[in-house]
Amino acid sequence: MRNIKLTIEYDGKNYAGWQTQPEKESIQGEIERAIWEITGEKAELFGSGRTDAGVHALAQVANFHTNSNIEISKIPYALNAKLKKSIVIKNAEEMPERFH
Repeated sequence: MRNIKLTIEYDGKNYAGWQTQPEKESIQGEIERAIWEITGEKAELFGSGRTDAGVHALAQVANFHTNSNIEISKIPYALNAKLKKSIVIKNAEEMPERFH
């Protein structure tokens, strides 16, 4: 199992905040959907903090676990291809299991 750290930039004006909420678009929900689309795995994305509705971020950090063997340098490109332009994965790094 790989532990992947993402650095994320987003314009939150059209989102209900970071955390997944029923029947509302959220940053976490959109990225988890994109992870599922590129890996076929339902991954839980753990953010370093939460933002309220309409809040933006320049370098939000989050991590998820995966069994996917996608090359680490290609993960941002793959996720960005599945995300709306208001959410950008700036970087991906493989981290030790204990990283959270």
